[in-house]
Amino acid sequence: MQDLTLSIAQLSPTPLDIRENTRKILELVENAAGKGSDLLLLPEMALTGYGIEEGIKDPAIRPVLQSETRSSLSKIRKAGKRLNLDILVSYPLFSGEKVFIAAEYLRSGKRAALHRKINLCNYAHYTEHLHFAEGNSPTVATGGKAAFGILLCEDCWHSVNAIAETLLGAEVLLVPSAPCVENAAEGRTCIERWETITRGTAFLQTSYVVMGALAGTDKNRFFLGGSHVVTPEGEILQRLPLFEEALVQVRLEASLLESTREKRPLLRNERIGLIHEVFRKIGNRNAKMGLLR
Repeated sequence: MQDLTLSIAQLSPTPLDIRENTRKILELVENAAGKGSDLLLLPEMALTGYGIEEGIKDPAIRPVLQSETRSSLSKIRKAGKRLNLDILVSYPLFSGEKVFIAAEYLRSGKRAALHRKINLCNYAHYTEHLHFAEGNSPTVATGGKAAFGILLCEDCWHSVNAIAETLLGAEVLLVPSAPCVENAAEGRTCIERWETITRGTAFLQTSYVVMGALAGTDKNRFFLGGSHVVTPEGEILQRLPLFEEALVQVRLEASLLESTREKRPLLRNERIGLIHEVFRKIGNRNAKMGLLR
């Protein structure tokens, strides 16, 4: 890893208004590049907004959604190439009859990695499992100055995903997210839970964790915001406000990552063979029980 300057955009996109959302994203791309950032992190489903279930199901809207998504991604890629800015952008990925919640890492305008959300949220007021397909692979992107693991929101709540990506070489875990609450008064409790998870992940995986979230309101949902950056020591380096749009730039120092991993070599000491054997046994057991997905 090299020292890295990162911009985090906390957005409030309008569901299904891809053209307007793209306009805002392109402004943020220009802003981040103009301030000397190496990477712009956008939230989960920044391109289309989060609440697009009806659009996915509607046979009249779906093809328009696909077409406008492709067109907007082309514009974002061209801007990233022109400005020499890495970008992580999230959008619905259409693959035949399936739709994935995806995040694409762009390096100089070219796709360096594509992550499909592994763990769909199917509890509380979330119903992602009813509308989207599950991804099946951890993702690590080679950026200009670091190796980035990608965890889409709920992926971060399942520790095995962060373990897999850091063992695959990730130095910074990027977590584009869209957490929401049904009552704004619940925001403080929700962000405290998030920070418990991201701080623990950063400390145990001796990695930077950067969570970038949607903000604003949509129908009866309050999107949390509260984006933040955690050091490999598990300390909060930067916080953004709850519920509001915001843009912040933060510097990630390579020396802190290196010194932390040297004094606390948890990744180096992982018994990967043991982990492999345990998951092999679990897979065999679940196959016999017909539980494999």
